[in-house]
Amino acid sequence: MPAKACKDYHLEGRLIGHKNAINCLTISNNGSLLASGGSDGMIIWDLKRQLQLPSPRQNMGLQNPVDPVTCACWITRQEAVRETLCYGTGLGFIGIWQQQGEGIEDFDAKVSRRIGTGKEIMCITYDHAGDDTCIATGMRDRRVQVWSFDFKGPLIPVFSIELNSTIPRTINFNHTASRNLLVFGMYDGEVHALRGTDRVIIAMNNAGPLIGHASVDNAQTLFLIDSVTNGFSLHRLDDAVCIRSYNTNPIKTFPKQVVFGKKTDVVVGGSDAGIIYIFDKNEGTLKQVLKHANKARVQTVTV
Repeated sequence: MPAKACKDYHLEGRLIGHKNAINCLTISNNGSLLASGGSDGMIIWDLKRQLQLPSPRQNMGLQNPVDPVTCACWITRQEAVRETLCYGTGLGFIGIWQQQGEGIEDFDAKVSRRIGTGKEIMCITYDHAGDDTCIATGMRDRRVQVWSFDFKGPLIPVFSIELNSTIPRTINFNHTASRNLLVFGMYDGEVHALRGTDRVIIAMNNAGPLIGHASVDNAQTLFLIDSVTNGFSLHRLDDAVCIRSYNTNPIKTFPKQVVFGKKTDVVVGGSDAGIIYIFDKNEGTLKQVLKHANKARVQTVTV
């Protein structure tokens, strides 16, 4: 958590609940709730009280003990006072939980269904404009799907496309009227731009041989990637040219999340050595190292 009196981060507490690996973390827009998904399902936390909240009843398919939660995002609507959580699983299930009533603890499972061919959902994101909300998913079988959701009924398909060779690792909407979709490929480093109106690929650039994770800044001019083998790097969004590298000298190569800090002035990423690296985005210097564990992998981070 960011310290209130300075720009450094310090330990606020430890949340004990998961009994196995954690694959995704996401904080609600108002900062009050944390969702953590892993091999033993999805948990929502009240960050102020540092308490695990009750999970809603849901489809038995989403309670499968061998189906890990792989990705998640909070859907933020400016006019809404209740939070909505959307997540995907390793067996291709998509779940949507929505806050009900007045209590922070009251969540209802609005959607629980298997999509596509049932392959792993690698990434999930959303875009909200006016009364229209779209959810996008990227799957292990190279399929990218976009859905419309009105918070009342089921998911309504908008389009689906199967990429030739790219397995989506991260997807991101261009927050404009066109709603173009950016797709970051895991094993080929390709960045595809799909036109939101007809799913045609309108641009393709390459950011490197591998992308373990990608994160786009709020201004949508830059993106970060975990290069898996060397550390992290900063790229221009329009042509994927690398601007700066943040070398962490990993010993073991596996995907790690990397994100921009709240004011996009720092780069925060995981490691293979139980620590979290915090770099100055513009200077490329290491500002801080946070210890999470002695040897455990830190694959998932959020701010």
